[in-house]
Amino acid sequence: MDDYISGWQDWTQAFEDWHDVTISELHGLISGVLSVCDAPTEQEWQLLLTELSFTELEPKALEIVTEEGEDMVAVLTDDADSYQFMPLLPDDDHPLYERLMALKNWANGFLTGFGVTDSALRPEENSLFNDLAKIGALRIDAYDDALQGTDNAEGEVEYMELLEFVRMIPVSVSQGRVRKSVAKLPLIAGFAMNRPVGKAQEIDEEHLDFIEQLRDDELDWEAEKDTNDDFVTHMVIDAMTGKKPS
Repeated sequence: MDDYISGWQDWTQAFEDWHDVTISELHGLISGVLSVCDAPTEQEWQLLLTELSFTELEPKALEIVTEEGEDMVAVLTDDADSYQFMPLLPDDDHPLYERLMALKNWANGFLTGFGVTDSALRPEENSLFNDLAKIGALRIDAYDDALQGTDNAEGEVEYMELLEFVRMIPVSVSQGRVRKSVAKLPLIAGFAMNRPVGKAQEIDEEHLDFIEQLRDDELDWEAEKDTNDDFVTHMVIDAMTGKKPS
């Protein structure tokens, strides 16, 4: 999909001076949250991201996130439209390396976002999340000539298979769930919505334990990255054979 049609260009411009994570990872985080939750308000997004230690969003960036959230929930809750869901990724004019990195970042963002919701995985979702974690743990060689262009036919086929697998996960995860309010998530529950963003205040042990668990999960994913030395796409394609979500 073209960068202008997908929104990639708009996001790139809106987040030009925001470098906490890539826009693909942020979109993945949003997707993970909204697989379970109703669309948050601007204020709720700002508070949630701040509690995750992100820098406060500028007005234009916050507007884009909020509008994307509303559109995403509308798509994911409509049986006829849900299969149109797409992660925020660069278009095919970008080198394969850039697109794989964006897909990897999106996968990690989704895992974090879903974790924030404090939702349990259903039995059929365990293998999907395990495979998504493998995508997030890919070790991609920036100096691999085969990944630097746009004419690697075999690599393009494998990338499209990965993309198809990844994009269907929010569709599958969101089906049949009772949606939550972001304001009631453990990460921010009990905080006044009208308090100044970033203002220090005491939090209870349960809240601290929840944040610590999220950080431990991220460290586990980082550890998996360090042990993964196989070629970038072949490993994941083999791991995911026959496991695409319905």
